[in-house]
Amino acid sequence: MRERIVNAALQTLINTGYSNTSVRTIATTGGFSPSLVFYHFGSVDTLLLAALDKVSGQRLARYKDRLRDVSDFRSLAIAIEELYAEDLQLGQLTAVQEIIGAMAFDRVLGIAIVDRLQAWMTYAEQLATRILAGSPLVGLVDPSGIGSAVIALYMGQEIVTRMRAGDSSESTALMSTLIQVAPWIDQLLGKSTSARRGPATNVAIE
Repeated sequence: MRERIVNAALQTLINTGYSNTSVRTIATTGGFSPSLVFYHFGSVDTLLLAALDKVSGQRLARYKDRLRDVSDFRSLAIAIEELYAEDLQLGQLTAVQEIIGAMAFDRVLGIAIVDRLQAWMTYAEQLATRILAGSPLVGLVDPSGIGSAVIALYMGQEIVTRMRAGDSSESTALMSTLIQVAPWIDQLLGKSTSARRGPATNVAIE
């Protein structure tokens, strides 16, 4: 029953947003009595934090699996494009944004959210460290700063998509651009012997 309630909360957030998410709307979405929300979670905020835990845990596991062997920027860009497309299709990132946006400025809930996002911050730092390994930038660039910036950009792209009524074309274009410039970045990191301007040219930069 707890799982059913959490799923209903996520679907309600995706469909109507945080401002229209209440015990009644969640119960209507899930087809159960509103009293069950209080019985299992005590409050809507506790339920939404549980929903955040579920989405965060599932997606982080997926990201770790997909990026397990990634050690250069081009492979990373290709994988991120794939994962971002999954996020858009699932719609769960929308629910996460609704929860974070609505709760972040509540001091107590804000602390709870930061605590839940720490696993992502730690993983992003570890991933940045792996990509930078063996490059001239080791010791010059803070991996934790890169990780934080990547997460902020990623979340921001989803916000822009929603502001554009679901039009993800610019976000998709950004992902494609990252793949195109990846060979130069890898060359800077010492992980590529040449970089190409794109599929239209065969001239390599030595």
